[in-house]
Amino acid sequence: MSQEPIDAASHLVVRQASKRYGATTVLDRVDLAIRRGELVTLLGPSGCGKTTLLRLIAGLALPDAGTVAIAGRDVTRVPPHRRNVGVVFQNYALFPHLSVAGNVAFGLTVRRRPKADIARAVDKALALVHLDHLAARPISALSGGQQQRVALARALAVEPDVLLFDEALSALDRKLREEMQGEMRRILRDINATAIFVTHDQDEALTMSDRVAVMNGGRIEQLAEPRLIYQRPASLFTLNFVGLSTRISGTVVACDGGIVQVDTKVGRLAATGRFLAGSQVVVATRPEHLRPAAGATGNAVSGRVRAVVFQGSRSLVEVGAGGETLLAELPGQEAALLAPDAEIRLAWPVSETFAFPAPEMAA
Repeated sequence: MSQEPIDAASHLVVRQASKRYGATTVLDRVDLAIRRGELVTLLGPSGCGKTTLLRLIAGLALPDAGTVAIAGRDVTRVPPHRRNVGVVFQNYALFPHLSVAGNVAFGLTVRRRPKADIARAVDKALALVHLDHLAARPISALSGGQQQRVALARALAVEPDVLLFDEALSALDRKLREEMQGEMRRILRDINATAIFVTHDQDEALTMSDRVAVMNGGRIEQLAEPRLIYQRPASLFTLNFVGLSTRISGTVVACDGGIVQVDTKVGRLAATGRFLAGSQVVVATRPEHLRPAAGATGNAVSGRVRAVVFQGSRSLVEVGAGGETLLAELPGQEAALLAPDAEIRLAWPVSETFAFPAPEMAA
């Protein structure tokens, strides 16, 4: 598992954080460092620990071990209202009896800020989310997207050291969610906000983040830029969870210079990796690297077309070979020429092929 070294200059630092509920370990010695102005997404399946980690940072839960520091200050035992952290929840947690402006002002009112300061902060926050013209409107009269903006404005109004988003866009329909991803990304960049998103939506994580922390079993599997998470996954779990892939099991028969030769049901394949001969591995690549080829160098496998799934300008082609399934992403016109059960030979570069320990080895 890939946990990066902690940078002393980081704005938010979590060190060796652990949390248990009864006999279940929800977080297991997690390290996380986030720079000022950075947007990091915690990505993973339900139960992986991402929401618990967010709650520890917010002060809504206490770690059994480890520390949390924000802006150089240890806040591990500091209550939530004294951490200067803004939180946007999945259900927005807006007050229906208050107006838009009243909701945005709530955190400032609790902090007993002067009325003039509150008014200025509310105006500024609503202008950032383009809702200043709706300040007097009741919450019940807003659309889902507008309510999401109000929740964001309320979090921004207190000028937090860190903004936390817990599945904040999941209640929106797909089109609106995609629009809000771009809008929120713009707003957070404009104000140089330090933010953490929690999501199980890989597209959302790859679209919005400066870096993504893929979580599994209470630990961070990989923390890296979205492009690296997708193109150079550090573990089989990350490969499986982020994006589609072709995965073929086999046995290593040779290793030379960081390239392993692997015997599989579809023939011998080469992949980047370092394993001893006899190791059980999974050879993997992404669908966009597979291309029809009659006599290509690199890895090549012959099989039969099982299905062609239309995806707009491109199609996903499923090919069966030797009991294994290969996925190829092809241009729509090229894929349209493939008939069901047609023979096809697919080839892809060794440089885009990776070997991972088989699941029983990884355990």
